[in-house]
Amino acid sequence: MSRASENLGMTQPALSRQIRQLEQELRSDLFYRHGRGVSLTPSGIKLKEVAVQVLEQLALVSQEIQEDSAKENGVVTLGVPPSIGATLCAPLSSGFAKIYPQARLRIREGFSGSLSEMLEAGQLDLAILYDARRRRDLLVTPLIRESLYLITPRQGEARTLDVGWEDVRTATLILPGPENGMRRVIERAAKDADVSLTIRLEIDSVPAIRQLVATGAGASILPYGAVHAEVRAGILDARVVRERGMEALLVVATPRSKPVTRTVRSLIKAIEAETLNCIRSEILRGEYRPSAPEQPIAD
Repeated sequence: MSRASENLGMTQPALSRQIRQLEQELRSDLFYRHGRGVSLTPSGIKLKEVAVQVLEQLALVSQEIQEDSAKENGVVTLGVPPSIGATLCAPLSSGFAKIYPQARLRIREGFSGSLSEMLEAGQLDLAILYDARRRRDLLVTPLIRESLYLITPRQGEARTLDVGWEDVRTATLILPGPENGMRRVIERAAKDADVSLTIRLEIDSVPAIRQLVATGAGASILPYGAVHAEVRAGILDARVVRERGMEALLVVATPRSKPVTRTVRSLIKAIEAETLNCIRSEILRGEYRPSAPEQPIAD
C-alpha cells in the first residue's frame, strides 16, 4: 500500500479511504488484509480483470484521437463570393491539396447574403463575405479591406487617374442586386454623400457584368480582383473611387454553432497566405488585415 500510494502521488491514508469507499459501493471486500500486506479477493480479481481491459481500451482510443488531431483530414466546405472566387479558388485548392492530402476541399460560390444563410443552415464550414450584417451566430476574422473601382470599357490608352463622385454620378451602372454585400457598401457610401446612382441593370453574376461592360452596355463598380485579368488584357479600365466609404471589408466567417476544426483553421491560414500572395502580385488591391481577434460581424 505504501508503494502504491507513492506511485499515485498521494498519502497512504487517502488511498486507503478511497479503497474502503469503493468496497462500500460494491458491497464486497476487494483485498485480504494480513501481516504480509494485502492480496486480492475473488471480487478484487474480477474487478481487476475488467479494469485492465477498460484502461487498455482508453489508452487505444486516446492514441487514435491524438493521431487524428495531429493531421488535417475530412471534408471542409468553403463559400466564396464571385468577385474573388475566380482569383482565389484555383490556387487555394491546388495549394491546400498539396499540403493537406488527406483533407478534401469543397468550394461553393454565392453572394454574401446567400453564403450567410448557408453558414446558418450548417451547409458551410466557413465563408468569405463582404459587408456582412451584425449577427450573433457568426464569428469573423478580417481579411482584406478592398478599394472599389469604377469599371469601364477600354478605349484607346488605359485611363489610370482616380475618379470621384462626379464620375460615378454620370455613369450608367450595372451592379449586383440589393442583397449583395458590395452593393450595400456602394449604396451606403452614395447615400452618405447625397449622390444619386443611375443603375441600368442588376445582375447577380460578375462574369456577366464584365462582359456587358466590355461591350459598352454600361459601367460597374467592383473590387480590382474581379477584373484584374481583363485590365491586364486591355479589355477594361479600372479606376479607384477615392471617396469616403468606397471600400469593402472582406472577412472570413465561421458559424458559432459548429466547432472550428483543425482542418478549418488550416484552411483559414491558407486563405490568408493566398490573399497576401495575390496582393503582392497586384491581383488584389487593398489593406491586408489577417489574424485579428474573432469578433461579432460589424455593420
